[in-house]
Amino acid sequence: MLILPSILFMQKHTLVAKPDNTPAAASCSSVILWPNRHTISAACRIWNNPRHLKFRQPGPGSTPWRSLLFFTLRSGLKVAAIVIIDRMLVKKIQAHLFANSNVLDFTPDQLPIIRPLLGIRIDEEDVDPISRHQLLLRAFISVSWIWANFVFLESCHVILAIFFVAILRLDNPEDWPSLFGNIADAWTVRRFWGRFWHRIATPTLSQWTRIIIQRVLHLQLTSGVAKTVEAFGIFFLSGLAHALASWRTGEGFAHLDILFFCANFVVVAVEILVARLWKYAVKGTWIELELRRNSKLRVVGKVLGLVWVFSWFFWMVPRWLYPKALRLSIKQALMIESLMLNAKS
Repeated sequence: MLILPSILFMQKHTLVAKPDNTPAAASCSSVILWPNRHTISAACRIWNNPRHLKFRQPGPGSTPWRSLLFFTLRSGLKVAAIVIIDRMLVKKIQAHLFANSNVLDFTPDQLPIIRPLLGIRIDEEDVDPISRHQLLLRAFISVSWIWANFVFLESCHVILAIFFVAILRLDNPEDWPSLFGNIADAWTVRRFWGRFWHRIATPTLSQWTRIIIQRVLHLQLTSGVAKTVEAFGIFFLSGLAHALASWRTGEGFAHLDILFFCANFVVVAVEILVARLWKYAVKGTWIELELRRNSKLRVVGKVLGLVWVFSWFFWMVPRWLYPKALRLSIKQALMIESLMLNAKS
């Protein structure tokens, strides 16, 4: 929806080499640019490059056959590993957890987690203890959306890479970098979205946000306020796109998609503020020197950061997905009951 006008009106495309200006060539191609291997390759890159990757001039792939074979084998093993882990591990964990779950596991009283864990009471109300099953279910759902996106997008990406690199030989392996980064680099929420998560929609959303910044808010793109607005716009538009998908598919609770992505923007902003305050507080002290010298401390810090990111999603994701799961569970229960009644009648 947003990428089409971006491709047509906002981007400059220079993938096709300048045409031959000789009289003989001009007589044949001055009016029509006939399709050929180069133009077809360029068109594929223009219409299928939402990440705005920079490419060489299109043409037949120049990778040696030995490298192509290695690339195909490595890519095939990657897809196989993803599928095996998904089918043999993740799906079995999911089946076990959901087999022991019911509608009550997704009700609104299951959303709070800090107070039940700490046993804190509000207004003299008793707090039900959290069961082991509830903790495991919450932990699984908190990361399952990450894995589901990774499995689908990365598998499709690798298969298309094999098709265009090894079969059609239009591209080289370096033209198909991985969609996702290293999860070990996501030791802050900011790095999760900026370093690990795919950037399929980010450039397009950034372009639209910059239009609003320049033409509506009349701000300089280099200003701090503009950069903050741009970051918020990317998160908000992403949430809006997911909300439209939820509405269109009948998933319900579309507003929670917007809330989830906007909440992540707020957390990223808080992380940036805390990081700057920390950097200012330890500047010139022994702590700064120790952090620079001691690699073990840096590793510990990254591990704690990964725990923080998981904790954030552990707290936030159920507020996003539990209402959707509850709605789906109720619909499935009603459908089963309806089928049973029809069978009896």
